[in-house]
Amino acid sequence: MNKRRTPPPPPKPKREFSLFNWLNRFLPLERIFGEKDERHQDRVPVRYFYYFLWIVFLLVAYERLGYLSEQFVRKSLKLKAEVEDLRAEYTATKAEYMKSGKQSEIVERVRILGLEENLTPPKKIVSTSEERE
Repeated sequence: MNKRRTPPPPPKPKREFSLFNWLNRFLPLERIFGEKDERHQDRVPVRYFYYFLWIVFLLVAYERLGYLSEQFVRKSLKLKAEVEDLRAEYTATKAEYMKSGKQSEIVERVRILGLEENLTPPKKIVSTSEERE
């Protein structure tokens, strides 16, 4: 039983620089990247396109991170100033409440209501055991 072996199918041609070809539809990349010839000696080989794209990506990421860090610093300074204002307001309010709890302040407020401070000390009432029963 000899089975004939069929030759393997030929490999599919590789689509080289698919991203480059796609971008080339929208941007004139062939002016910068391409094969060098007599007329275009200043072109960069296409194989360097992905390195160039990687560097551009890193630069964009670097700028974005710089912008975000500046935004974070601005926000933190703003919050720090707001905390200082709130701390000052808290201190002033606490001092006002501490002052309003003093006996002299309370006496002045209740005098408006018609109440007066009792100047005679309280008397102790003592009862005998016979009175309790």
